[in-house]
Amino acid sequence: MEINLSVLGDGFAKGIGDPTLQGWADRLVARTVQELGTLNYYNLGIGGETSVAVVARIRELVPRKVTGQDNRLIFSFGLNDTEEQDGKPRLTNQESTEALKQLIIKTRNHFKLLMVGLPPVYEPQRNARIKRLNSLQRELCQKAHVPFIDIYSSLSDDVQYKRSLRGTDRIYPDAQGYEKVFELIWNDRSWWFNQ
Repeated sequence: MEINLSVLGDGFAKGIGDPTLQGWADRLVARTVQELGTLNYYNLGIGGETSVAVVARIRELVPRKVTGQDNRLIFSFGLNDTEEQDGKPRLTNQESTEALKQLIIKTRNHFKLLMVGLPPVYEPQRNARIKRLNSLQRELCQKAHVPFIDIYSSLSDDVQYKRSLRGTDRIYPDAQGYEKVFELIWNDRSWWFNQ
């Protein structure tokens, strides 16, 4: 049985800021292939998208789901929701969580789901919003029985990760920062392939 692994999300899912163009998702796939052999991998991360925009692209998943195969889907989005425009976040927490809820409802019967939570940025005021949304995403995933990997808690006080943000645009990390994210996900008990 073939494994089809898709990552649906924003620029953090895509790996923006990583000069090696790997981000955390490509690193995960490379390690998984080393351990298990081949799999079909699709990174559907697009920079700048809010949760609502990500959910609007749900049709991109259709050709990546094959009946009778092991179809898996990682969500990673919400960071852009917390960006301020005209003095307020691009999306309210309610809009963000409703988008996630709809995506879970529409995909759970077709994929094994996993969500990677939000990363901190190099901006304390925005981090307060990120921390709150991350908690809401985690609560929603717990209620829906979707595994959630919380990277915010580990990275928010990590000096090396903060340094990796300072060297880029202060939102997305550099290669070393993404390596840290990869390690957190790979070593989390919710990650499918490290059992």
